[in-house]
Amino acid sequence: MIEFNINNWVRVKLTEHGRRHHRQKNEALLWEHGADYQPPEEDAEGWSKWQLWDLMNEFGDGISMAGPLMFETTIQILVEENR
Repeated sequence: MIEFNINNWVRVKLTEHGRRHHRQKNEALLWEHGADYQPPEEDAEGWSKWQLWDLMNEFGDGISMAGPLMFETTIQILVEENR
């Protein structure tokens, strides 16, 4: 067994659907505050880094068993950074 705190870091590869969802969810809120939308930072291979609670907060409302994927189903748990 491994313990994992939801404040710890994971990496995921967002899909185009996930990127659109993130943009739509955040643009309206940011517009109200006069800020520009900034997409999640991705590395050259498409991985973006999230605290698990934030990943759930951003995409949980759009995740379903039969719906389009927000991110690829394989995630990386950043063990060294979480210690």
